[in-house]
Amino acid sequence: MRQCQQDYQVGSLTIPKDCVVQAPVWDIHHDPDLWPEPWKFDPDRFSPENKSLIHSTAYMPFGAGPRNCIGLRFAQTEAKLVLFRLLKLFHFEACEKTESDLSLISPTIEISPANGVYLKAVRRNAS
Repeated sequence: MRQCQQDYQVGSLTIPKDCVVQAPVWDIHHDPDLWPEPWKFDPDRFSPENKSLIHSTAYMPFGAGPRNCIGLRFAQTEAKLVLFRLLKLFHFEACEKTESDLSLISPTIEISPANGVYLKAVRRNAS
């Protein structure tokens, strides 16, 4: 969230000084004008050949601009290390308890599966 430092005109809307402004990240990440098939899980959207087609603020899980999250690089590095270590030892399968079409809820500012996601870790063969 940011606090508007002066009156600011956006189209026909005036944002008054001292008003708190928050970017609707969930809506931006699911905007069909920015993302073809916004509800589809498609990691190829971020492939090197597609990356240039993405607007610079269409995907901002850690915010954007000079005041983005200070922990961005640390969080990404930690996530990669954890995933590497888990995937080195296990492969993962969905359990019967996991819904095939996830129902989503937003109890705070983050989105969560309403009924959870259940996975089974199966140890890989040592080779």
